[in-house]
Amino acid sequence: MNPLDQRRKQAAADIQSLSRQVEEMDGKIRAYLADRQNKPHPRHLDLIEKIQGYRLDPSVSTKHLVTMVDNLQWKVHYSKRAWKQFWENAEAQRRKEKANTVPITENAKAAQNEELAPSKAQYSVDTLWEIQKEKLRAYGYSEIKETKTEFKKRMIFEYKKLSQDKKKDQEIILTFDKDSKHCKLDIK
Repeated sequence: MNPLDQRRKQAAADIQSLSRQVEEMDGKIRAYLADRQNKPHPRHLDLIEKIQGYRLDPSVSTKHLVTMVDNLQWKVHYSKRAWKQFWENAEAQRRKEKANTVPITENAKAAQNEELAPSKAQYSVDTLWEIQKEKLRAYGYSEIKETKTEFKKRMIFEYKKLSQDKKKDQEIILTFDKDSKHCKLDIK
C-alpha cells in the first residue's frame, strides 16, 4: 500500500473514532448528570470543538472522506443540541430539588429578634414565605392557612429550636410538608 493510501486509511479511521466518541458521549453525559459526585465531567464541549474544527489534509482528501467529515460534523451538531437539552433538564431538576430543601443561611439567625433583624435576614424570611406560597400553588392549594406574620413567627421559633439541637456539620433546611400544607425547617 502506498503512503497516500495509508494516510487516507488513517484519516478514515480517525473520523470513525470521532464518530464512536460522539455515540459514547451520550452515556457519559447522562452518567455525569445523574451522579456528579462520582462520575467525571464528560468534557463534551472539547469533543464538539475538536470535531467542528476537524479539517482534512487536502493532499489526502477524497469525495468519500469529505462526506464522512460532513456526516460527522452534522452528527455532532445534532448531538450538541440534544446534550444541551439533557443539561438544561438536569439543571431544572436540580433547581426543583433545591426548592424542596432550601438551606437556611446564617443571616436568618438575626431574624430571631424582629426589631433588630437586618434587611438581609428579613429578605431571607421573605424568600421562605415566597417559597411556601409557590409550593402551595404547585400542589394546587389555593388557600393559605397562615398569614405572613404567623409564618415568620413559626420560622423564627423553629429556627431557634433547631439551631440549638443541630450539630456542627449539620445544616438547617426548608422542606414542604404536603399533609400540613406548610414549609417546615429541619436538620440535614
